[in-house]
Amino acid sequence: MANIVFYFSGTGNCLKAAKTIANELENTEIVCMAKSGSYSLTKEYDTIGFVCPTYFWGLPKKVIEFIGNLNFGNNNGAYYYAVITYGGSAGNAMNQIYDLILDKHNVKINFTKKLKMFSNYVLMYDMSKKIEKITNKSNKKLVPIINSIKNRTKNKANRLMKVFSFINKDFIKKVSDMDKDYTVNNNCNGCGICKELCPVKNIEMTNRPQFNHNCENCIACLQFCPQRAINYKNATQNRGRYTHPEISWKELSERNKI
Repeated sequence: MANIVFYFSGTGNCLKAAKTIANELENTEIVCMAKSGSYSLTKEYDTIGFVCPTYFWGLPKKVIEFIGNLNFGNNNGAYYYAVITYGGSAGNAMNQIYDLILDKHNVKINFTKKLKMFSNYVLMYDMSKKIEKITNKSNKKLVPIINSIKNRTKNKANRLMKVFSFINKDFIKKVSDMDKDYTVNNNCNGCGICKELCPVKNIEMTNRPQFNHNCENCIACLQFCPQRAINYKNATQNRGRYTHPEISWKELSERNKI
């Protein structure tokens, strides 16, 4: 039977993980959760997976919206799993996605697992120089997760921690307008990569990118900008940049449109 894995990705980490899972399971569709409106599963799947990052100790706003509007169709018998990537702490994200799918669709996720990947939230800290070492380590940690999925392993999500829930809810309320603090310096050459990459179509191009206050704070625009022209407040100008070494901006852009 067929498989499907949904992902959301700003710098390529979750897309890389989703691709690896899809390659191992074979016959697997990869669908971006940045899509607007509802999405319906029109056929039966053997496995249905979700791969997404942790934003402020919980799920990204777009992931919450997408799952809420997802129509599972006739897939009560599928094996459901979720892989949550994180840099510092996964917080409540695993528990949150379990509760969200159960509450919205009366479907129980069979298996949830967190995966530590390169920590890339440049708005708060500089980027590590150990990209190869960290990405290799996360690749190795993904192997037993995939084996668990293949073996239809089941586990139980823990209860939500209130402090993490409060922090994530506060982030969700504010995230759309966080782009008001993005700046564009004179290095910008109007290439439009930021617009092409933005998973929620929050950027318009005139001579420079214009942000429309529908931001997800995925920081793809900032991290992928070849001129380092996009920054946040006065904090990121001298910090490094990170994108997953195996994911190009063109691939991320094209997959986000599918």
